[in-house]
Amino acid sequence: MNDMPQSYVERELKFDVKAGFVVPDVAGLLPAGGRTQTSSEHLRSDYFDTHDRALLRARMTLRRRTGTTDTGWQLKVPRDRFREEIRVDSTEEAVPDELRTLLTGIGRGQELTRIASVSTNRLVTRLLDAEGSTLAEIDDDTVHATAAGEAATASSWREVEVELGSDELELLYALGKQLRRAGARPSASASKLARALPASRDRPVKGKPRAGDVILAYLAEQQQVILAGDLALRRGDDSVIHHTRVASRRLRSTLRVFGPLVDPRRAAVLDGELRWFAGLLGEVRDRQVLRLRLDKMLDEVDDSLMLGTVRARIDSELRHEQSEHWQALQHELTGERYLAMLGDLDAWVRLPPLTAKARSKPDSIAAYVARAEHKVAQRLAKANATGDIHLLHGARKAAKRARYAAEAAEPVIGAHPAAQQAKRYRALQDLLGEHQDSLVSADLLRRLGAKAGTIVGENGFAFGILHEREEQNAAKARATAQKIAKKYQ
Repeated sequence: MNDMPQSYVERELKFDVKAGFVVPDVAGLLPAGGRTQTSSEHLRSDYFDTHDRALLRARMTLRRRTGTTDTGWQLKVPRDRFREEIRVDSTEEAVPDELRTLLTGIGRGQELTRIASVSTNRLVTRLLDAEGSTLAEIDDDTVHATAAGEAATASSWREVEVELGSDELELLYALGKQLRRAGARPSASASKLARALPASRDRPVKGKPRAGDVILAYLAEQQQVILAGDLALRRGDDSVIHHTRVASRRLRSTLRVFGPLVDPRRAAVLDGELRWFAGLLGEVRDRQVLRLRLDKMLDEVDDSLMLGTVRARIDSELRHEQSEHWQALQHELTGERYLAMLGDLDAWVRLPPLTAKARSKPDSIAAYVARAEHKVAQRLAKANATGDIHLLHGARKAAKRARYAAEAAEPVIGAHPAAQQAKRYRALQDLLGEHQDSLVSADLLRRLGAKAGTIVGENGFAFGILHEREEQNAAKARATAQKIAKKYQ
């Protein structure tokens, strides 16, 4: 792979303060031998985005910074509770190619232009340990911002940021507590850019909430996960595949369970594309899961039974397959079909194709959740009555939809009931997932065992032992599912 930009996780807290605010004395939070150091800086940041603010809506910011310190291009993206800053040390005015490539999915090929300029006079208080290493810094910023475009606006304000320079999160929160006691308030804006652009400020929703509003909020959450996953995948990070795949499943589940609230034709198109994308992710994810599963199983088997190069053969086979599917996924990330899917998903969030039923009261969606639950009981009973493993897999899918429906309906049915319901179906989903994983694993072991019998120096015996264990695991899962099915009758 090509060299990627440098990055680090920016662990900071932002506060709004009034003109007369005074940064409190934080000497009491210093370790033995520690000290504070003050300095002043002047920074200029030019922010870039697409014409429809695709980055801002994805909770990302791209800026070119000049001034006394911290110069270069910086892309900030969500990372758990904080943000990750991806840096390219370039003084060029054009957006670096490395960052343009990373933003292919977010911007979908749109031009990145300057949308605002922010000038900051910063008073810095650094907290240093006895060796002079920075533990944290408090930035007292006086900000002047100008939004670009036809409706250009100017604004000024003061804010305080606390950024951690060590791994001690307790220090970050202790500093935040000191600032709040001195009169600071958690910032209402996620970034300086969000505050500089009037159009990006939160606006109160007019009228009473509707059933469609609840579902759209859930769709928007999953879109954010997919966009964050898109950027990570372009950076070569395969650890996000599971969460990105789950987000696509949640989207599909929402379109199906709450189908009467949305345009059926548009929903069918998006559902098909999400299924295609989830399939690409699944090919990689399935190999990841199998490698971990079989590696653990091999640790539990007596070494005397492991004839031949079993572990090496399994690892080599799955790594090869995983690499092939990873390359296929990377290829599709730059393709028209994938970018069109992201565009369609964006349109759903911005201009949702809702039906008249979406204008009903929010509590009406509880009926859709109940219907999803009923389908779980039906499919599970039918699967157990017939012994059809395909129907059992269908019951697992129904359990997922019931779980995701409860999550989406949380604002209506309540946090605790939604969590309990989701937990219940997660347990069933995991059980039936174990059954499916056993079948997939058994099929792989059968295939590898047959191949081992034709290769000099290899032996199919061990693959047979592992295959038998997976068959037993699958049978055990089916027996447990039969017991659980009685609870749904």
